[in-house]
Amino acid sequence: MKRWGLFLAMLLSVSFVLLPGVSAADEVAGRSVGHTQKAEMMEVGDVPGHFMGVSQFHGLSFYTKGPDNGEIIPRMGTTIFDVVKGKGTYTGHEVKTFRDGSTLFIKFGGTQTPIDEGKKTALEGTWEVAGGTGRYAGAKGSGTYKGERIGDFKTGADNYIDWTGTLTK
Repeated sequence: MKRWGLFLAMLLSVSFVLLPGVSAADEVAGRSVGHTQKAEMMEVGDVPGHFMGVSQFHGLSFYTKGPDNGEIIPRMGTTIFDVVKGKGTYTGHEVKTFRDGSTLFIKFGGTQTPIDEGKKTALEGTWEVAGGTGRYAGAKGSGTYKGERIGDFKTGADNYIDWTGTLTK
C-alpha cells in the first residue's frame, strides 16, 4: 500500500511540474476583409484564358472566437495564382499585426471559382500558422476558410473570408 501511495504522490508532483507547460489549442474564428492593391498577370498561352500572376492585398481581420475575440487587426499579404477562365488555384502568405506589436504569419492556399457570370469569385481553402513574434512566438495552428472576391483584380477587387480553426500560443 505504501508503494502505491508513493507512486501516486510522485505522479501528482510530476503532473504539477509538467502540465503548466502544456498548452491546449484554442478554437478561433473570424472574418477577414481585404482589397487588392496591385495585381500583375501574364497570359500563359497554352489554352485560351490561362493566366498566372501575383497580387498584393491589405485589409482587416475581425476575431469572433478565441483568445483574441473582439480584436480588429490590420493584415497584408501576397497571393500567387494560376487560373483558366478565372478558375484555378492560389497560394499566399499574410501578416497580421496586433495592437501590442505581436505578429502572426499565415500561409494559405485554395481554389477560386467564378460565380454570378464572373462578377464574383468563390474562394475556399486552408490556412496554417507559419510563425509569429511576441505573444505568438512559437504559435501553431491551422484551419479552413470560405469567402468571395467581388470585382476584378485589374480594378482593385475586394474580398471577404470567414475562417475557423485552432491556434496554440
